[in-house]
Amino acid sequence: MGVDGGNYKAGREASAAELRRLRGRLSQRPDLKQIAHRAGVSPATVSDVLNGRTHPSQVVYMALVRVLLTFDTGGLAPQNHPDIPLWRERWQGVQELKEQHKLDSRSPRRGSQPTEAATAHGLAEQVVLATMRRGERIQMFPVAEGLEGVWAVAFSPDGQLMATGHGLRTVQLWDTIAQRRSGKALVGGHIGQVQTVRFSPNGKLLASGSVDGRIMIWDVATGHSVCAPLQVSAGGAWTVAFSPDGRLLLGAGRTVRVWDITDPEQPEVVAKLGGNLSARLAVSAEGLLATGHTGGAAQIWNLRTLAKDGAPLLGHGTDVTAVAFSPDAKLLATASRAVQLWEMSSRDMAGEPVTHGDGSIHAVSFSPDGHLLAAVVQPGPQSPRIADEDDDEETADPADAVHVWEVSSGEAACDPLVGHTGTIWGAAFSTDSRLYATGGEDGQLRLWIMPASSV
Repeated sequence: MGVDGGNYKAGREASAAELRRLRGRLSQRPDLKQIAHRAGVSPATVSDVLNGRTHPSQVVYMALVRVLLTFDTGGLAPQNHPDIPLWRERWQGVQELKEQHKLDSRSPRRGSQPTEAATAHGLAEQVVLATMRRGERIQMFPVAEGLEGVWAVAFSPDGQLMATGHGLRTVQLWDTIAQRRSGKALVGGHIGQVQTVRFSPNGKLLASGSVDGRIMIWDVATGHSVCAPLQVSAGGAWTVAFSPDGRLLLGAGRTVRVWDITDPEQPEVVAKLGGNLSARLAVSAEGLLATGHTGGAAQIWNLRTLAKDGAPLLGHGTDVTAVAFSPDAKLLATASRAVQLWEMSSRDMAGEPVTHGDGSIHAVSFSPDGHLLAAVVQPGPQSPRIADEDDDEETADPADAVHVWEVSSGEAACDPLVGHTGTIWGAAFSTDSRLYATGGEDGQLRLWIMPASSV
């Protein structure tokens, strides 16, 4: 790829040629100043775009298109002009090439993949060894800079890969042990920030959802999408999940939409569930779905019948902000300003709520071995400041922290995990329960070594 980015340069120049052809079809060829005046930009910008030297923002690009479409009439083409969708699609195509070029230029150039096999068992130990060989500290900080924040994190079933969603409308795969990017970013299809990612149970597919309401299904091996974008019924696609057998894909905006993906290339909508969602989805190993709702309720659904399974669980005075099943499907955790555990066999509360002080919880998860429960806490204004181990002083403002408890005792398993500045949006356990990944609006993707079970 050349300095200007090969495919990106070609796409940019092709787009500029189309604009020049549009200009050439006008009865009176306008000069750069006339175009610039009507579009509200500078003549230099018009010259750069028409000559393929730059790819502007969508606002500038579409302003030029609207001027050139109806220049002879003396006004701008309306937004519902029949040619507008084609030009928006053309801009998006070049924008995707531009973003890929930016990602390629930022990707580190490193050596070959490590020779040792990465397995779920001992994953944390392999990560530590790889870090020690590089002479780095045990607390790992893989870099995710230049991607406009880390909004979602997920581990593959075997733990070898992590997937992250970003504000740059991209999904990135990472080599867990080498702690570096694995291949090119997955781009195309999303036109908004990617805020949820999830691997299928067999690890062959990856689903991602974004604020534009679109859900993409990717082939992990090739990095290509396997079907056209799926659309949630309303709102952004802010959570996705797979059924335990991998046959169903669930995506939620304001409601939950369910697709049969027995043939991933031809997903079929089979149901629409619930409403007034306020938490990400959770699916149990037994094929139950948990949804959190405004007003403090959680609802259980049976994925085989696609119907409600029992009455709502009412254990919070405010909106349910997070839900999670234990790996053996015997417990459900619901969260708001505290975490409440429920016995799934009886649907009764299991003990008193687990509290963490002031603040709200926006993510909760069990470790796959069932030993730990982790919650991402967004502190309230009265929360005490916690010193980051990298700083000599306390943080200037309370930042998100991860609180970790032992499930059996409800006692803290370790000190709160702190270090991000601002909100932690993505969090996930590795399959062997020893790694915990967090990603935030600060652009950091962090790996933490979690306490081992004493059992």
